[in-house]
Amino acid sequence: MTDMKLDPIRLSGWDFATWRSASEDPIMRSTMIGLLILDRDPDWDRLVDRYERASRVVPILRQKIVEGPVRIANPRLVVDPDFDLSFHLRRFRMAAGADWEDVLDECRRQSMTDFDRDRPLWRVTVLEGLPGGKAAVITKLHHAVADGQGALQLGAALVDLSPEGMDLGPMPRAPRGEAISQLSFAELMIRDNVDWLVRTAKEVAEAALPTAVAFLQDPAEAIARVGEISSSVIRFARPPTAHLSPLMTSRSINYHYGAFQLPFGELRGATKASGHSLNDGYLAAVAEAMGEYHRRLGHPVGELNMNMPISLRKSNDHAQNAVSIAHFQINTAEDDPIKLMDEVHRTVTAWRAEPALHLADQLAEISRFIPFEVVSAAATASDVTASNVPGPPVQVYLAGAAVEQMVPLPPPIGAAVFVALLTYNGEATIGVAMDDAAVGDRELLMECMRHGFEKITGKSIDSWDPLVGHGPRRAAAVKKAPAKKAPAKRAAAKKAPAKRAAAKKAPAKKATAKK
Repeated sequence: MTDMKLDPIRLSGWDFATWRSASEDPIMRSTMIGLLILDRDPDWDRLVDRYERASRVVPILRQKIVEGPVRIANPRLVVDPDFDLSFHLRRFRMAAGADWEDVLDECRRQSMTDFDRDRPLWRVTVLEGLPGGKAAVITKLHHAVADGQGALQLGAALVDLSPEGMDLGPMPRAPRGEAISQLSFAELMIRDNVDWLVRTAKEVAEAALPTAVAFLQDPAEAIARVGEISSSVIRFARPPTAHLSPLMTSRSINYHYGAFQLPFGELRGATKASGHSLNDGYLAAVAEAMGEYHRRLGHPVGELNMNMPISLRKSNDHAQNAVSIAHFQINTAEDDPIKLMDEVHRTVTAWRAEPALHLADQLAEISRFIPFEVVSAAATASDVTASNVPGPPVQVYLAGAAVEQMVPLPPPIGAAVFVALLTYNGEATIGVAMDDAAVGDRELLMECMRHGFEKITGKSIDSWDPLVGHGPRRAAAVKKAPAKKAPAKRAAAKKAPAKRAAAKKAPAKKATAKK
């Protein structure tokens, strides 16, 4: 069986913008972490076989990014001729006494460590020896090659609906990699730019034709429509450049993770009962949480800058990014959860109706000509980013082990706080990334996050440890402190121990790719 040849793929405007940002500013590093908690150690040989199969049918797993002769040229995704599965699959046995905080620390260390850019931009680490015989699987993936939904598409090629799995038949053919010369790259760049100009001109012409007809029928209305589109483009291209938070103004290359969980039915039921969507309730909970954090620290704010990815994904889209970013001010002072959800709904609905929404990739293409300092300033002006991704609604298995939990751990990407919601098998798991320089009290912020969701659901939310079960149930939701009274000085946020017990490599055999 011969290998199949795949031609180089040009990074989209959005993917290139993500790649460029992460390359030029480590604060903008965009490494996604997906964390699975398994009920037992996965069968290593089955796991290796499954990833080998996946790498042959999901091209991105064998493709690396190759940059062109000039910086403004969109890089290409090229099959790595030196692809070595053993580099991307690793397993370690955790030191005795390792706990949930150790797992989160390993996740953040991996997220803050850059990729080997001469290889495909992903890595999977299995952590064995966890309490109760459980295991953790950390998937590290660069945001330039996949968004949240794209990452779940990749995961779908790896999991089963039963411990036994199903017969997948013969091993598929592997894609064949070829080196790409700078001369060939230059030729591709010229061709692609011509294609992009032609495509863009065609899209503009198609959009202009109805406008031209409308102009003949109603000139005033047509002129107003052109003005509306122009204003929409300006709103997309001109995000906020100043913080609204008086506390979260600094940024660093270090951040920490937190996570908690609540029943999906409670969140969905509470929002549905009031006539709102899940996303309305989710964003309202985040807004309430961020407002509570500022109130508890004696710095109440009425609004904060929020970024929210809006999916533009079609059913036939591959794993690459298919999103636009909405940026707006979110109300953090509204005490009534129903009114807050109403306001969130109006804001998000307005953004989804923006005429420029589907021009996101074209605007990202143009961003290559904008000084990077401008792009970075816009990203770091975000006080909070919130993302909501639906996961599998049923129990799934990985190499014979049951997936008990799926935990989203996003990178801040310039924001002070990034909150991600992932639903899986009846549970809603919230992962929170907190920039160390921006968030002075991580423990308080996580407490306020739980409070925000308690405010929406009307239910108390436990502290969470997926390795040993839920912590003690609190009697009531977080109480709101008076906004005007400055609180007593809190203890500084807990720092990670200077020296942690190193994870020991398991003596099990090395993963080798089957030819």
